[in-house]
Amino acid sequence: FAEQNLVFKMDMLEAFIIRQCCDLLEGLIPTKDDKDGGISPKHYEHLYIFTIMWSIGAFLELDDRAKLEEFLRKNDEINLDLPDTTSNADATIFDYYVDEKGQWQHWETRVEHYDYPSDHTPEYASILVPNVDNVRTTFLINTISKQEKAVLLIGEQGTAKTVMINGYMGRYNPELHMSKSLNFSSATTPLMFQRTLESYVDKRMGSTYGPPAGKKMSVFIDDINMPVINEWGDQVANEIVRQLMENKGFYNLEKP
Repeated sequence: FAEQNLVFKMDMLEAFIIRQCCDLLEGLIPTKDDKDGGISPKHYEHLYIFTIMWSIGAFLELDDRAKLEEFLRKNDEINLDLPDTTSNADATIFDYYVDEKGQWQHWETRVEHYDYPSDHTPEYASILVPNVDNVRTTFLINTISKQEKAVLLIGEQGTAKTVMINGYMGRYNPELHMSKSLNFSSATTPLMFQRTLESYVDKRMGSTYGPPAGKKMSVFIDDINMPVINEWGDQVANEIVRQLMENKGFYNLEKP
């Protein structure tokens, strides 16, 4: 239904949407250590609905999200326990999440009050007032990121993508988890990207390099869509990014 009737904000293969659904489910289903006495079938159903919303719905604008919700609600072959939005005329299923007890809750319940700091003036670009959108996005980032999988935020300019990522990475414990940021441009080449990453890592043992011992490192790439597209439709600079994500590393191009 989605591929035939809805407009995706970026070209996606069906397999990638299914993969995103599986990744979300993996991050949402409590592990044996987390769950206390197991979770109910209804809880699983709600988590499944949530992953459908944010594997297919994540690529859609508001109009198409409304069409997806209408399809899920009115199709006779689909019988899912969707969130009850009758009490709020403006609410959609995308305004709800599944709490620890498996119940639907509005995202507004997770929005914290924002107090402007009185002892200093924060940098304007770093101010992020909590609202439903950025609380929801941060939750989804964490769901994928805690599995050590890569996250891609898409959206128009000025939708706080960079601020949200920087805010999320700013909460890392610096003793255990490093964070680095870099920007891509139309002039970025694979070699420039590789050299930049190599400058972030230390020698571990032999010819193996990585973050300082005992630490992990996350790298945020801003404007990842900027590298030039060649005549075959490839972004060569992003090929090495894909290799890094899939293989968790790369070889130095020079002799050791």
